[in-house]
Amino acid sequence: AALVGKVIAEETEIPAGVVNIVTSTDHALGAQLCTDPRVDLVSFTGSTATGRAVMAASSESLKKVFLELGGKSAFIVLDDADIKAACSMAAFSVSVHAGQGCALCTRLLVPREKYDEAVAAAAAAMAGVRAGDPTKPGTICGPLISAKQRDRVESYLKLAIEEGGTFVIGGGRPEGYDSGFFVEPTLIAGLDNSARVAQEEIFGPVLVILPYDSDEDAIAIANDSPYGLSGAVWGTDPERIERVVAGVRTGTLGVNGGLWYSVDAPFGGYKQSGIGREMGVAGFEEYLETKLVAGPATS
Repeated sequence: AALVGKVIAEETEIPAGVVNIVTSTDHALGAQLCTDPRVDLVSFTGSTATGRAVMAASSESLKKVFLELGGKSAFIVLDDADIKAACSMAAFSVSVHAGQGCALCTRLLVPREKYDEAVAAAAAAMAGVRAGDPTKPGTICGPLISAKQRDRVESYLKLAIEEGGTFVIGGGRPEGYDSGFFVEPTLIAGLDNSARVAQEEIFGPVLVILPYDSDEDAIAIANDSPYGLSGAVWGTDPERIERVVAGVRTGTLGVNGGLWYSVDAPFGGYKQSGIGREMGVAGFEEYLETKLVAGPATS
């Protein structure tokens, strides 16, 4: 949208081709974008709850909305994969940005018969990614953005124990930090996909490891989520990988470490992870309207 809250509030005329950007903690400014008839499209990135509010408010004027929302993505490790490599990658990835990434894989799905091996591999990798000072080179997991978010993550850690889970590693605040909103990278085991910590977006460095019994079961568990933003599949059999990729309802998938995020790659989600795509041709087209012009018939 070319208009932003401050501009709308002041009823300022917007010169053609000018985009104004105003950041604010005042939610009323963003809300004006949704209701002002001069705004043709609202692009929002954030929580699913706020996305619903944006969509509802924008419906009054039937304006287009692009929503990039939450996720609870599944990292599926097939039984022919290198379990140690795959689970290590999952544990490392969920710790990046202290887990504050909507597209990070926060559910690790592993073959039931290799569950203990997978738990050990993920825990060993996570042990090497401790929360620390983000200004120091080599730090992967810094602090959460605020005390409020740390409290939210810690409430989910408490819930995990109440639901019957265990902390294989982590589960609290790291020692040695009197300031900063730190939470240790945490691996939760002993739960199934019905647990709230496996269903709800935590937005912290928390990984839930879940067993499955077959490729079809892994697909079903991955899809048993209100979200569908991202995911990963690791294995060695191309045909099996292709079947799993085709079966998982999600906007992006990485195979054996493949990177899907690029300026020319459309990014977005299924279900409650959002509407539309950003980047790539599909993302560019979100901002376009189709106009058909017909001239008089000629002989």
